[in-house]
Amino acid sequence: MRLKLKKEDLNKGLQAVQKVAQNKSNNISSENGLLIKALNNIIEFQANDYDMGIKTIVPGIIQESGEAFISNPYLMELTRRLPSDEIEIIKGDADTQLIIKGGSLKFECLTMNPDDFNEVEIVENGYSHFTTTSVIMKDLIDNTSYACATDVARPIFMGTYLDVQGNQISMVATDTHRLALKTATLEESTENPLQAVIPSRLLAEISRQLPTDIPEPVEITAVRNYLAVKFGNVYVRTRLIEGEFPNYRRVIPTDFKCLVTINRAEFTGAVERASIVAKDAQYNVINFTIADNQIKLMSQHPDYGTIEDYVSCQIEGTPLEISFNGKFILDILKHCHDDEVILKSRENSPMLVQDKEDLSCTFVVTPMRTK
Repeated sequence: MRLKLKKEDLNKGLQAVQKVAQNKSNNISSENGLLIKALNNIIEFQANDYDMGIKTIVPGIIQESGEAFISNPYLMELTRRLPSDEIEIIKGDADTQLIIKGGSLKFECLTMNPDDFNEVEIVENGYSHFTTTSVIMKDLIDNTSYACATDVARPIFMGTYLDVQGNQISMVATDTHRLALKTATLEESTENPLQAVIPSRLLAEISRQLPTDIPEPVEITAVRNYLAVKFGNVYVRTRLIEGEFPNYRRVIPTDFKCLVTINRAEFTGAVERASIVAKDAQYNVINFTIADNQIKLMSQHPDYGTIEDYVSCQIEGTPLEISFNGKFILDILKHCHDDEVILKSRENSPMLVQDKEDLSCTFVVTPMRTK
């Protein structure tokens, strides 16, 4: 194999696969490493582990066809620092070394048998298929996956629930203390509904690679226990979490006694200030007293003191005293985008938070019990 690539293209290809390639440890194994494959005028970089497989096409010149299976934790850092924009990659068929040349630098690294690599199989057909854009898909992921659970004892909540019916696509995540729901509209309806729970860490990797400067079509195909996601020169297969996701619509509150309209930036600042003391105390509890067109925030630490702060707002309904985990409130406000947000709640009940104008995102947070 003998290839010529631009340094920028080489690094883009490595960046696309590096997290999957190094997902295990740095020990050499068939689930840890990347495959460089140059056949039929196409240069592919592939990585595959038990949870995710990814392949990307890299532009370049193939002087001699071939393939190489590499597991080297220093490859990415080294290629990023190569002193030349023109890179050569060389490996003889009988060689166990891959040679990377750039400017005055020559790097030789060990390779493994390519037959031991589990190649990423592209699947064209599945039981459900739909197309959206990279901007919409990233928006869906980023506005929901942060609310996933991290408790391995409840794996169903460690993923984001994808719900596609007709021309509506929704993503929802919850750790049972908070919930994030984002909906969008597809240009073309899907013929077969799709419900799947995707591990949050795999969605984060997909989100990292989705282009947002120029929207690109994203094709998603559901096949048995995994999803296939294709955009640009990137193809990803991600496993799904087995099990039944609970009916999330049943836990979204609909009965409210207090409705608040408040400036998002001012409210965020007040919660951040109250959290300075609260975050070091157990559960990060902030008490909210909603009355007389203002919210009083109070947090205390048994050793370091008490903070009180006030934010003006518009209130409809009855006054309310309620307590929340300050971190959960901040997480929600970071994912709101309008100048004003709406808070809806009642005594001892979950609070619903939405942007005032854009109702495509719905956030729910459960109150804390305080003595």
